[in-house]
Amino acid sequence: MKTETTVEKMLRWRLEQAGTEAPPAPRASRLLALARPWWELWPERARQLCDRLGRIEMAYGHAMERGGGSRTGYPVPALLLRGDAEIEASARLLYFTARDGELRLRFVLELPPEAAQPPEATWEVTFVEEGATPRFLAVAALSVEREYRIEASLPPALAAGWAGLKVTDRMPFRFILGPAPAKE
Repeated sequence: MKTETTVEKMLRWRLEQAGTEAPPAPRASRLLALARPWWELWPERARQLCDRLGRIEMAYGHAMERGGGSRTGYPVPALLLRGDAEIEASARLLYFTARDGELRLRFVLELPPEAAQPPEATWEVTFVEEGATPRFLAVAALSVEREYRIEASLPPALAAGWAGLKVTDRMPFRFILGPAPAKE
């Protein structure tokens, strides 16, 4: 004996099954916490990291002399967070454009010899202004070797200020690179 089942009945049955198997919706407080940047959730930790990042010195003049007319920019001080380790490094900008509220940036990480490990596939990059103020987050994806790319929407205040910058200009920010959050 064969019973006819329509596609509509099968889809309705599957929808009911999915509804019973789904986890409960997150509470509003959880959603609000997920929307807040890490520096608002842990202000003391943010202050410590920004202070340390501000103490990283870069030899701008010497670095530019070695460039020999290179189109790469100044090194941007960077602080990498790997587990409990905080590694001082630099990021050499290869490409930078901030147009129409969109940031497109490519950089290569220059790590100290003791920190040379296989590169991370993605980093969560916190842009910190010279005054030790975190401004916004973006995800950097590995393209080749230690070269990463970022494509992100800029907050309006930064978009206006960064629109005239070129890759060869000294950048008004530093990086804190941490592990990219797992997608929920």
